[in-house]
Amino acid sequence: MRKLLLASALILALLLPMTSWGVGVATVSKVEKIQVIGEPKRIILTISWVDDSAGTTLAIIPATYGIMGYYLYSAETNPGATAPTDLYDITLIDGDGVDIAGSTLLNRATATSQLVNIGTAVHGYPVIRGTFTFTLANNAVVGGLGTCILTFTHD
Repeated sequence: MRKLLLASALILALLLPMTSWGVGVATVSKVEKIQVIGEPKRIILTISWVDDSAGTTLAIIPATYGIMGYYLYSAETNPGATAPTDLYDITLIDGDGVDIAGSTLLNRATATSQLVNIGTAVHGYPVIRGTFTFTLANNAVVGGLGTCILTFTHD
């Protein structure tokens, strides 16, 4: 039994590092804009990512950044010095499986920065109601990097 336990631990130790291969890295920084009289308060989250071609995901917890109840107003994507594959995709999936960016962050360019307004006259702006997941996909460039800047507004 002891040999079986030792062998199992050895196999697990060899396999665990493999599960971390193919995982991109993303971090979030927050800038809270001062409210100007007559204008709504804005909070800006910058998601900086380095992808390894297997995709990158990051859970965004609204309470951590003070954005619960805020509206997702706009998103800007900026490819880095090592650009990802052209037409890479970003989604912001909420707990109900909905892309709160409304598919506006699909097919991103690698040569230029791009800005999209999230809301439409028909659907308005999505309210942040809970944790959502940033996902970068369809990149084949190992070490492809960039930022996604999300602007949230209130009232």
